[in-house]
Amino acid sequence: MGGPRSLDDVNSYLNGIFADRDIMQLPVQDYLGPFIANRRTKKVQDEYQQIGALSNASRFYSTQAKTNAVKTGILLMNMGGPRSLDDVNSYLNGIFADRDIMQLPVQDYLGPFIANRRTKKVQDEYQQIGGPHKYYIGFRYNEPKTETALQQMKADGVNRAIAFSQYFQYSCSTTGSNLNELYRQVHDIDGGRQIKWSFIDRWGDNDQLVQVFANNIEKSLKAMAQKVGNDGVSSVPILFSAHSLPLYVVLKGDPYVAEVGATVGLVMKELRRRKVRNPYRLIWQSEVGPLKWLGPSTEHVIKTINASTNGKIDSVVMVPIAFGSDHIETLYELGIEYRNLASESGIVNYELVSPPNDDDIFAQGMAAEVVSHLAKCSSSSGSANSLDNQVYMECPGCVSEQCRITKKWISSHQNSIE
Repeated sequence: MGGPRSLDDVNSYLNGIFADRDIMQLPVQDYLGPFIANRRTKKVQDEYQQIGALSNASRFYSTQAKTNAVKTGILLMNMGGPRSLDDVNSYLNGIFADRDIMQLPVQDYLGPFIANRRTKKVQDEYQQIGGPHKYYIGFRYNEPKTETALQQMKADGVNRAIAFSQYFQYSCSTTGSNLNELYRQVHDIDGGRQIKWSFIDRWGDNDQLVQVFANNIEKSLKAMAQKVGNDGVSSVPILFSAHSLPLYVVLKGDPYVAEVGATVGLVMKELRRRKVRNPYRLIWQSEVGPLKWLGPSTEHVIKTINASTNGKIDSVVMVPIAFGSDHIETLYELGIEYRNLASESGIVNYELVSPPNDDDIFAQGMAAEVVSHLAKCSSSSGSANSLDNQVYMECPGCVSEQCRITKKWISSHQNSIE
């Protein structure tokens, strides 16, 4: 979904969210959506300022967007890899010429010799895994948008692509909305179907993802133990907080609630294996607008958990179980707003667990998800029959024609995966 890149972008970002009927359906949405977005703009801008945002990473896309008074620039650095088979030789020459990596005798001669000897072998290896891979970012409401990413993919000559949702658990309002937008942009930009698609639409049961959440929870429990003692820490509740959904979305059969619960169950199973005995609950945050939302809300639980237990519960560990990285809903909503609310509501100790962010194990899990997906695609000789058929199923109460169109389009690619 992305997020605003500057304070000036907040209003257009919010207008995009409240106009998107895949996320929520409001009465007279064309009027009420902008009204809510405009009303919330100043509040959200203030929240971003309180967490030291907005910060901009180096551009992942070719179009240079206008930025305002950037506070923090984040340069993501790595060794990289060849973008095409023709790049393999120069890439290997760079590695074997770098004395920070290895120091060879007569390196100026031996380095190129080894690189040239290895080039054909490495090219063959890349061909066996489908060639060099390049990652693109497609956000819904800010650049680089899905349209921008798709245009770049076309320009790069991509003919095989994986739509990899960065939402762990599937919802029509998140991954579904992104897939609908992908369909619309492919229809406009790649009508000739140069690019063959397959889909990773949910991965909340990923082993490394579960491990990272369990690791981070244990770190927070150790920090909590320093405040309440080793004897008291095991009774501190672990509160798994996920983004809520309008209740009508849940009632039509959206799988999100079940899938978030499944992730929680896997994390707790891993923690139980590690002898962690804390009680836990799943709660729901970030409800906005004049709709009934899934509960219990994170705000309500924080307000009442101390009083409803006659002061017995005065410490909590909060886990952002549906978020892959820190952003306004973790840093501000959970980290500032709800922390302050907890203090006002009798909660003495409040530990916020970090989401996976840039954890190496998390990155390995993402890579493993892609490798497994590619292997499943190739194992059935070009058919997607070995893939998870969940992606093709509509919600039992779905009334969205766009959803049906998108699902049909997704299904049409199942026999064209190479």
